[in-house]
Amino acid sequence: MAPKTWGNVVAEDYVPAEISRRQFFQELANREMITKEEALAAITVGTLPAAFDILVSAILDEDIEWQARMLLAGATSFMRANWFVDYFATMQGFPSAYMDDFWRSASLI
Repeated sequence: MAPKTWGNVVAEDYVPAEISRRQFFQELANREMITKEEALAAITVGTLPAAFDILVSAILDEDIEWQARMLLAGATSFMRANWFVDYFATMQGFPSAYMDDFWRSASLI
């Protein structure tokens, strides 16, 4: 059976442009990158998970740090093309393909 395609994109290669806030934090918890309690607190209270607080605090430019905190605290959805996704991946030592897989997996929950 041939894989599904959309135009020139094979289904396995498709990366959603956007995932919801819940999908983002739930996938982080599913991958044990944050705790389930932190994921729930991020969604219900807006509390930044400890690992993200450390990561954002490492940004030396105060304005960029503030932008990152606003994104994580207030976004209703997360865009794969957002600069912070690649920053996060780099700081964690993840290749771009890992984040693509993260987005694919998150979009399914």
